[in-house]
Amino acid sequence: MAEILSREMGGSSGPLWTIGLFRAAGSLDADPGVGPALAAAAAGISEYGGAKEGDKTFLDALLAAASAVSALPDGAPAAEVAQAAAEGAWAGAARTAGYAARRGRAAYVGDRAVGRFDPGAAAVAMMFGAVAEAYGSPVRPPASYSASRVELARPGAAEPAGTKQFVNDPDDAVTESLVGYALAHPDLVVWEPGDRFLRRRQPSPGLVGLVAGGGSGHEPMHGGFVGTGMLTAVAPGPVFASPTVHQVLAATLAADAGAGVVHLVKNYTGDLINFGIAAELAQARGVVVRRVVIADDIGVDSSRHDVGRRGTGATVLAEKVAGAAAQAGRPIDEVVAVTERLLRGARSFGIALGSCSPPGAAPILALGADEIEMGVGIHGEPGRERAPYRPAADLVRMAAGELLASLAPPPGASLLALASGLGGTTLMEQYLLFGELHARLTAAGHRVARSLVGPYLTALDMAGAVLTVAVLDEELTALWDAPVAAAGLRWGA
Repeated sequence: MAEILSREMGGSSGPLWTIGLFRAAGSLDADPGVGPALAAAAAGISEYGGAKEGDKTFLDALLAAASAVSALPDGAPAAEVAQAAAEGAWAGAARTAGYAARRGRAAYVGDRAVGRFDPGAAAVAMMFGAVAEAYGSPVRPPASYSASRVELARPGAAEPAGTKQFVNDPDDAVTESLVGYALAHPDLVVWEPGDRFLRRRQPSPGLVGLVAGGGSGHEPMHGGFVGTGMLTAVAPGPVFASPTVHQVLAATLAADAGAGVVHLVKNYTGDLINFGIAAELAQARGVVVRRVVIADDIGVDSSRHDVGRRGTGATVLAEKVAGAAAQAGRPIDEVVAVTERLLRGARSFGIALGSCSPPGAAPILALGADEIEMGVGIHGEPGRERAPYRPAADLVRMAAGELLASLAPPPGASLLALASGLGGTTLMEQYLLFGELHARLTAAGHRVARSLVGPYLTALDMAGAVLTVAVLDEELTALWDAPVAAAGLRWGA
């Protein structure tokens, strides 16, 4: 089961359950007790995912189930064990209603999640409940869970409709899009359908390989940046969900040309876990792997949670700079060092005017006609505040102030400025935003030495934009200017 999950299930849940099942199996080899096996699974999940009891995750239910089963006498009947596990899991899930989320994407909701069961914890309780029911000992969810579901569902309210999109089966949309992309750019990329990753058409013997990836829906990032002078391979997950460990491992092995592989990983729990496990597996096969974590988004208040800044607009910049360094034949440690230096001086801020809609699904954000989301994430995650709509000049003035305050560039700094639409924003608006950003940066005494405007990272069809500012020096400017030949970014080649 663990091996199947590692191959087929991405996101953060896939690898965490994989680790949990492996640890449980190891425990059962030494001790046939269910309680110790559940505790071992929980310990492994906590180790890899970083969550602990009280963080409002599915671990709260799993730990409670393990505790309830461990309290039973040795040799308790299977039906009694199943019932205790289900009752314990529901008790743990119920306690999550009093917690503020501190891990994963739910952390960005912060205190707004207080009063609601964690969905993952409730799902774990349901799984244990199904086992208990199979043993003839059904366990009902607590009334507080049912009441919460009624409140959220608002009986009689119409289900929000998804937007009209050019799809066949929504579950196949990502794969069909990637097949089409490879057919459109046969000179640049190859789609490997068995292992589900994109790679460069032309290998680069002796050069450091670069692998990125993450949830789909951000096109042209990341697949559009596979090519000479940028990425070597990409592991694309489902819409807004991380790729599997197997995908990342396959992409890493394909990208290795003898000089090692750098993983460029956005700071999202699922990406960090899947890339981390894949790196360990690749290194066990003799591949040198280094990791660069991208965490540039200042749109959230990191004091409310433990996950830190998200990876957004600076991802495009990092993939370009790292790609140029690798293409120049630099060794892996130099590629990592120059990319991390760029990222230390890069910040991003997102603004949403409207929501995005995954294929076949309703919009993620519920924004009123006169509302915007300041600090929005590229998966539709909440930002720092829901605010009234204001003119573009006011929005950029606030965002630029936040960016400069966080960056604290030296007087007269040379800057790279990116204004990327999020999929539902016209080029007219994007250039207008860039003009406002340029004005704010120059008014602060800095020079916009390089610029990039367009939908380079998106969030499906979201009406919004990400503004990114990075401090340049002579070396970083040269790497930015170096030739690149990818479908999503091309100059000098």
